[in-house]
Amino acid sequence: MVNEAEAVAHFLTALQDAPRATPPCVDCLLDNAGFELLGDLCLADYLLSTAQVQTVRLHAKLHPTFVSDAMMADVHTTIAWLRHHADSALRTLGERLHACVRHRRLQVHTHPFWTSPLPMWEMPDDLRAFLAEADVVIAKGDANYRRALGDAHWPLTTPLADVVSYFPAPLVFLRTCKAEVIAGLSSAQVHELRQRDPAWLTNGAWGVIQFVPGHA
Repeated sequence: MVNEAEAVAHFLTALQDAPRATPPCVDCLLDNAGFELLGDLCLADYLLSTAQVQTVRLHAKLHPTFVSDAMMADVHTTIAWLRHHADSALRTLGERLHACVRHRRLQVHTHPFWTSPLPMWEMPDDLRAFLAEADVVIAKGDANYRRALGDAHWPLTTPLADVVSYFPAPLVFLRTCKAEVIAGLSSAQVHELRQRDPAWLTNGAWGVIQFVPGHA
């Protein structure tokens, strides 16, 4: 429904050239373990290998709220699985990721907040300060999106930047829609979607890549 991937790519590319006091850093709020986590690690590898960023910090759950939620152990187990894979390209990927972990370029963090019932604007000060260090935060999945919007039924055309103005860093949402919570659409989009697919908000057939570039 919304695809702002090009704007995200331009933003990441510009990080390399901008004068700065600290090296570029991207944070990622993980969603599911398994194949999706493998894709997240491939994205981290790309950003680190192409030197678009110096550090990628993954935020995992302390325990699964949903059965598939990625935990810290899932990240390290997946990297170990890659390192011992029969396919040489996957082994090489695993070794690169392992080296990035050893050199602290790829970090895995967790916080009790990620398994709390609170909306994202109630994140504690220590987590807010930590996320504020990132040049951009990528929030994966339906649950993180709903949490960022407080699981509230905002008018669908509410500007997304107005809703998440509290967030301490530029924010990217990668989300498949599975709940009646969304913002940042145009009236024309809403009308077209209602005509094309009455269950568009909940059936998982539609998704968004939305980018809010401004700091709070």
